[in-house]
Amino acid sequence: MIKSAKQYLSIPRFRIIVAAISSAITWFAWAYWANRHDPQQAIVSAFYQGGVNLFTTAVGSSALEWLFNKMGDTIFGRISCVFIVSSCSLSLMLTAHLYAATPNLLLTVLPVYIVVLLFCSSYIIGLSKIKTNYDNQEVAT
Repeated sequence: MIKSAKQYLSIPRFRIIVAAISSAITWFAWAYWANRHDPQQAIVSAFYQGGVNLFTTAVGSSALEWLFNKMGDTIFGRISCVFIVSSCSLSLMLTAHLYAATPNLLLTVLPVYIVVLLFCSSYIIGLSKIKTNYDNQEVAT
């Protein structure tokens, strides 16, 4: 039986895989563009950024799911989830790019970090909506 998009989105593993692959492709292209003046360095920076984003999005999304379940659906819990995951992501990005000697470090990392903050926030809001839907369905049954 073929599942609908809504059914797939209710599966944490599916959400995590799609987010990680999309992130890796997007930020690979961004890092290449941001460092395009030096094509050899641009490809190195692009692979570092794509790899870091694949890893941080997969781990970060998993961490958001886990932290959300542990901290609960409160404003403090939501903000804490976003802060913890986005800070770890920023640290890993900076470390990888310093190691790769990325020439345009701020141009490469800052837009990605802003999107990380937006991604984490929207992911937590989505989890909150899923929880609310589940709670409402459970009550109605």
